[in-house]
Order: sequence, then structure tokens, then C-alpha cells
Amino acid sequence: MDLPARTLSPDDALSKLLPASVAVPLAGLEILTVEDLYDMIASLGAGWFREVQGLDAQGAAAIVSWLADFGRGVGEVTERFYPAGFAPETKHANEPDYGIVPLERLTLTSVELGEGAINRAPAVGCSLEARDDLEALKQWLVARAPNSNTRGNYRKEAERYLLWCVRERGTALSAVRAGDAALYLRWLESLGRTDEGEWAQTWKIPQSAWIAPKNTPRKSPRWRPFNGPLSVMSRRNAVTVVRQLYNFLKKTGYLIFNPFDQVSGKVPLLRGEGAPQAFGDRSLTEAQWEDIVRHIDTLPEGYPRERMRAILMLGKTLGLRSSEIIDARVSWIVTRRMGFRERAAIEVVGKGSKVRRLPLTSEQLGILDGCLKARGLGGLQAVPPETPLLTNLGRGGRPFEGLTRGGLYRIVAGFFESVALDLETSRPLDAARLRAASTHWLRHSFAVEALTKMNVNIVQAAMGHASVSTTGRYLAPEEEEMSDALARMSRF
Repeated sequence: MDLPARTLSPDDALSKLLPASVAVPLAGLEILTVEDLYDMIASLGAGWFREVQGLDAQGAAAIVSWLADFGRGVGEVTERFYPAGFAPETKHANEPDYGIVPLERLTLTSVELGEGAINRAPAVGCSLEARDDLEALKQWLVARAPNSNTRGNYRKEAERYLLWCVRERGTALSAVRAGDAALYLRWLESLGRTDEGEWAQTWKIPQSAWIAPKNTPRKSPRWRPFNGPLSVMSRRNAVTVVRQLYNFLKKTGYLIFNPFDQVSGKVPLLRGEGAPQAFGDRSLTEAQWEDIVRHIDTLPEGYPRERMRAILMLGKTLGLRSSEIIDARVSWIVTRRMGFRERAAIEVVGKGSKVRRLPLTSEQLGILDGCLKARGLGGLQAVPPETPLLTNLGRGGRPFEGLTRGGLYRIVAGFFESVALDLETSRPLDAARLRAASTHWLRHSFAVEALTKMNVNIVQAAMGHASVSTTGRYLAPEEEEMSDALARMSRF
């Protein structure tokens, strides 16, 4: 297939780029631009070409390779975009195989599974029906990770730790002692931050063997458990989850002791990471938010604009998590007595299926109503309760299905990029900051602004935090305020 070797833009017309034998059937599916094509492939995966009359797997693979080579500005192309058997081979014959694979493909010896391990308790006192460490780990996931978000986080951290145990340390999870447990945090601190020569003096497997690009499919031979160095919050989460895993295995009688009991729970800040209050710095300034609001008004009328307006409102004005924005349904919009009068509200189903109720203004209701109408529906009062508030653009083989986490990220990142382009000449620092922002910055921005106007306990309830200490991470007193406060204190 003869395809032009030039950089692709999202708005490029496929009719001018692809052979008519491909462009015409795509046009019949309302796939008209490069961005439309990318969204279709990202939505349908390896079998996307079956929707296009006359396009076979070989031709589809050529188109995907073309997007990978020339469409980097449109989106990342991963292995799952390719038809089965056509993905490019990325593993060289002389590349060592360290056995770093996802849990579902992990093959372990009986010793690596914990047979005869020092920490295994007698089976007679164990409440788990687990023959080995891997089965015990999977039962922990079922018991302690009731929703998909928690399960994804727990699986990720347990997977990383188990691979570290059996591949790096050469020991079973149930054979780890306090000394090895303490080394895990040191290893996490060094990963992705250390010169390979220095790394090789301490650790067995090269750090490059643990790291792959973000969103690499789990089925890909390129998959790795990390995509770069971990932040202090990510390291703290990693150690917390592993500690919880061991607590579960100990309390159910599968293990005798928790090796992390004798390891300090403090996760130190590394050079250049700043104070914990810098958590609040991942937020948008008032001026940046005004730029965003102005920019969205310049977008063409239609569903993409109204969807973006709704995403910004749900994240920045109401403080919803990314998962909550994705899961939001029309049934969440209710009328409830709040205080002495009835008000419109959104009942958000958050972590642990806990529901929190947030009041809605008439403007916010109008944004959600307009978002539904922009995709051809009758508005909040005229659609089934389970209708998603946000969906894809209605193209490809699964029109108007709910957004995925990756889809939401791409939408927000693309919008921030367009705002940054407007600012890069006049205010380059603001442009760079917007390019670094992500979906979760909207929730951060809500928290930082809300804490200047409300009591921390009210903000805690609005954000659905289990602990007020979590909300407190967003508190970041300005240096000027701190200086004034210290100046008022007694000298002695």
C-alpha cells in the first residue's frame, strides 16, 4: 500500500492520504480524518480492519505502521493496534530473558511458589485454600479488592513485588525475611534514577529490563511492570500495599510472620522531590483556568466541545476522580432535601461503592444537559437512567459507549495541548505547565481552591477522602503567609 511519508496532523483528510479503496469505505463509517482513524483503531483494537470493506490484515498492518511512524502527534500506537500476527518483533534474539512477565503468564518452580519456605505456616491452621504463594496472592485480591480500581492498584503492586522476589532476589514471597523486605524500598528508590554501571554493582537484573513505555499492552513481549522512576507517593503506596498483603496472609494463617513489621513505614523524600505539600502544586492557577475557559469558548459547536466542558466541570468544579467521571450516569443526577430545601445534586459512587452527594447549580445542570443534547439525546429528563454522561464521539464499531480511562486522559491532554499552543509565545512557562498537566490535575485544582474557602472537613467529605490527613496533603501555605506568621511569633 502506497502511503505518504510525511508528518500527520489530527485533522488531515483521509481522502487525500489513503487509496480510494480504503478511504471510501472509511468515509461510509464517518471516519474522515486521521484522528477519526486513530480513535477507531484505539477503540476496536486488533480487529478494527474487519469494519472496513475490502481491507485485509496485511493492509491494516501497513496503515498502523504508517500511523506509528508519522502520527506521533495524533496518539501513541501500541502492539494492540496491529492485526494478530503482524505486530513488529521487538525482542532481539540475543536479548536476555529475565522472565519478567505479567502474573497471568508467570511460570514458577515449586520452590519459587513457596514449597518448604521458612515462613509457611502449617496447613492445619490456615483458612485459605491455597496450595502456593501465587494462589494465596490471588485469593487476597479477591477478598480485599472489591472494585476494579482497587483491584488494579493491588494487582500492580503485588505483581511488581512478586517479580522482584523471585527474579531479583531469587526467593519465594513466603521466604522473605526482614532484611530482604527492607531492601525492596531501597530498590524502588533507585529504579530509573541510577547509572546502569552503579546499578549493576548492587542489583542482579538491569533496571532497563524492568521499565517499558506507559500503556504497553500486557500481552506484548515488551511489557514491563514499571514505566519509569516512582514518585514518593507511588513508593509509599507500593510499600503499603505489600504490607497489607502480608498482613492478610498472616491473619489467615498462611504465613507465620509479616517481614515488613520490622521495616520502618517511613518513605523518605529523595533529592529534588520537594516537600509533601508540593502535592498541591499539581494544580492550575487562577490565570491558567481563565485561559482554559476562554479557549473552550473558541471551539466549534458540537459534542466534543460540550463533552470537554462537562469533563472540566466534573473534575475542577466538583472534584470528581477520573474513575468517577468515567462511571457517571444520568441516574446520579437527583433532587434531594439538603438542609431546609430541595436541591439538585449529583450522587457520586466513589471508592468502595461509597456515595457522596454534591449540590449542583443551574449552570452545572445546564452543562450536563447540553452535553447530552449535543450527542442527539433529549437531555437529562428524557434519557434512560443508566445513560453515561460522557461517551466516545460515536465513531467506529462501538458508537457512544462510555469513555475508558485512557480515552479520558487523551481527551484532556489533547485539550491542554491546544491551550498551551495559544500561550507558548506570550507565556511559555504556563504553556509548559499545561503540557505537564493530566486529568487528575482537575481534582487537585478543586482541592487547593476549596481549602481556601471551606473547612478541611467539608473538603474531605466533598472529595470522598477516608481520612482528613489525605485532604491535608493539598494544604500548601505560601512562603509569604508563613513569613508573616513566623514574624508575629515571640523571639524566644
